[in-house]
Amino acid sequence: MTLIKKLFKENKIFFFNYNHNSFFEGLYRFFGILISPLFIKLSPNLISFLSLFCGFIGLIFSVSSSIKINFIIFFFLLSFVLDFTDGMIARFTNKTSFYGRFIDGLFDIIVIGFLHIVFFIHLINIEVVEIKNIYFTCFLVSLTLLPIQHLILDRFSSIARWCNDINNNKDIKPYHRNTFFGKITKLLFDLQHLCIWISIFINNGNYIVVIIFFILSIFSSILNLIIYIYLSKKNFSKVKNTLDND
Repeated sequence: MTLIKKLFKENKIFFFNYNHNSFFEGLYRFFGILISPLFIKLSPNLISFLSLFCGFIGLIFSVSSSIKINFIIFFFLLSFVLDFTDGMIARFTNKTSFYGRFIDGLFDIIVIGFLHIVFFIHLINIEVVEIKNIYFTCFLVSLTLLPIQHLILDRFSSIARWCNDINNNKDIKPYHRNTFFGKITKLLFDLQHLCIWISIFINNGNYIVVIIFFILSIFSSILNLIIYIYLSKKNFSKVKNTLDND
């Protein structure tokens, strides 16, 4: 109980506070604290791998048409909770590392990619998808944009820190999620995860919520691409890399 109380105290600013977190991020963090005593003796990196494993199990189960989507979604929800648990335990036990941050972010992309594939397989199993129809197009576009938006975000972050290091300042912020269209991006995250939670209660003949999830994924990716391309033009055009070239 002492661990849970300390983690609640350290993370209370993130609970259902739209200035810091989306609603579902606060919810996953809340559940992560509740299960933290079960994982406190494990390496934070191992918890990250468990999060990835949960997503992988969900993907494997989705191949079988006899296993309902409702059951599969629980593995992804557990993966999301573990994704917040590893970071909190790493900070609590003072075992943070850049390797941990690297695999945590990488596994996030992989797990959400798995979820896109699971939803697509669901559409196939209920015979909604054909190669030439709009549902297949939504899946293809959303799955293509997913890694691209993360690539651009990480690229922007790296270049921003590089610029600051070369010019000995901290004028360029590496992340703008909470400042530039912050509430809009959080809302899109919440709407996507609302679709995920609603999918627990849908039957195998219902696919509208899955299509909405794909559309939100596409819109969110496009918005992030526009934001960071615009910010790169705004922030990097005036920064010379002469010192680095020398």
